[in-house]
Amino acid sequence: MNQKRNRIAIYRGSHQIGGCVTEIRTNSHRIIIDFGANLPNSNVEGAMGDEALTQTIFSGEPCDGVLFTHYHGDHIGLYKEIPQNIPLYIGSTAKKLLEILTEKLDSGMKAAEKGLPRIESIKCYFPGQKLEVFGDIHVTPFIVDHSALDAYMFSIETGGKKILFTGDFREHGIIGENNTLEKMIQTYIGETDILITEGTMLSRTNETKQNLIRTESDLGKRAGELFRANKESVILVSSTNLDSIMEFYHALPWGMDFVCDAYQAKLILAAMADKGKYYKQYRPEMIHGKPRRLYIVGNDMEGLGAKENCYKADFSILQRKGFAMLARESNPRFKKIMEHFSDPLIIYSKWTGYLDGKHADPRVKEFIGNHRMEKLHTSGHAYVETIEKLIRLTNPKVIIPMHTECAEKFRTMPVFAAYQERVRVLQDGEAYYF
Repeated sequence: MNQKRNRIAIYRGSHQIGGCVTEIRTNSHRIIIDFGANLPNSNVEGAMGDEALTQTIFSGEPCDGVLFTHYHGDHIGLYKEIPQNIPLYIGSTAKKLLEILTEKLDSGMKAAEKGLPRIESIKCYFPGQKLEVFGDIHVTPFIVDHSALDAYMFSIETGGKKILFTGDFREHGIIGENNTLEKMIQTYIGETDILITEGTMLSRTNETKQNLIRTESDLGKRAGELFRANKESVILVSSTNLDSIMEFYHALPWGMDFVCDAYQAKLILAAMADKGKYYKQYRPEMIHGKPRRLYIVGNDMEGLGAKENCYKADFSILQRKGFAMLARESNPRFKKIMEHFSDPLIIYSKWTGYLDGKHADPRVKEFIGNHRMEKLHTSGHAYVETIEKLIRLTNPKVIIPMHTECAEKFRTMPVFAAYQERVRVLQDGEAYYF
């Protein structure tokens, strides 16, 4: 029997995108990283179901805490199933955005089903500040670029080893500008013993080659061209993809107006308040010395007003001036509003997999209908060359892939040829001892 108890186990996510749950443990302490729901239409053979997963992870064995890398549902979606006595951790801005999102999701639920009380109880970690509350497992979070604002990777020191857990990351968004990833690795992390890395884009290399929009900056430039050519633009974008939303916001020409609902406005304002001090794209667009207004659709302003620079949308005026409106296919309000538009352009800013194939969302196709559409989206995940760059910078002895449908490609793709002997592909639930 192996007496070496320091181990890593990926309970879900070793061969799928999303639904992630990872355990790191020593003889006396244990932490969980992410506790995510499966993505829609995710049917990976042999993958553990939610109930079995919860019972396996929290079967009464002590757990020092659950750390969430970010707020996407495939990483945090099962938070309600975590026993109340186990502390939860997330970044401070991510928590604020999650509170806004959860308050909306809680609407109409019974008190016992509401998630906001648990979300409000989550503890915050901060970039570069080591967490020493997990016994002999020491965790230092570092902010990374991702389509979820305020996402983190974790540098973990335990058992005489340094583990880098990437979570979801990239370097082509707002947070990743100016070679931030490389500077962070070289300055604060350095070489590591074990690298646990996402590999989402390994199954989407053709999609990447076909997309001319490589960065969020590219997205903003193209958006400006489309706005100038179309007086009525309707943007389908995830409400929490704040990088893209801020690019759209800044790309809108002067004289045209920015439209959304109160929920979306709250997310934008929270992101600006927290991140504007660090990133110029998260600062208000100034027009004649005043911040660009947000025009709110719907009858309920939800407490927003002139103090927050929010005003009720009047389309009799907006249509004369021209506008861009952020919309959600799940909310029938936007479809109803569009009935009064003359010839709107739909800007589709989500993963193309939701349009066709096994992950297609019929609500999206119904929303787009016969309207003109332009795809304008960049991935929230690291391109293959970015993953190779991270491996080169950290020089790990062991590479464990996860959050990918193509774990074996780490051994076969030419870009990773120099590292193929270091790759250790785990199955769900399989322990790697160190």
